[in-house]
Amino acid sequence: MKKLIKYSFVIVFLVILSSCTKLAPKRSDAEQQEVKQQVMKLFDDEYHQPFELKSFNYKYDTKYKYAFLYAKGETSGMYSFKVAAINNPAIISSFHIFDGKEESIKELIDSFKKNRLKTIYCGSFSDYWYKHRKDKDNKALEEMVKYCNYRGQEEEYNVYAR
Repeated sequence: MKKLIKYSFVIVFLVILSSCTKLAPKRSDAEQQEVKQQVMKLFDDEYHQPFELKSFNYKYDTKYKYAFLYAKGETSGMYSFKVAAINNPAIISSFHIFDGKEESIKELIDSFKKNRLKTIYCGSFSDYWYKHRKDKDNKALEEMVKYCNYRGQEEEYNVYAR
């Protein structure tokens, strides 16, 4: 009887433990390249200028959250990008796209486009703006301020407007 209880306990424990890890699909090399190409196309289309991909990385990893006698894991992918505007050296964007759901590449890209794409450009301008905001006759700065204000994104670059 004791062996039956021990085995039952082990089986229940393994079932509970195995259900605690949430898995997102690991993307193939072809899918990673598709995400990279689509993100670069979105940048070109959204901001009407050419961009250069400085770096790209995909990492598939499991992160655990621990509590007393409980561990919950979440396995997901993360795309890391570093993108630079060719015509404007003040714009260098470093950002991540988290791929933690079982969604298609199209859904992932649509979500990025809807929730993040519009603010990345002017948000990337904040360091340059902060360092050069008092410069006189800085045409690049004036053009970027005008552009971001036109897009209604002053808070993305202006730390004092937040």
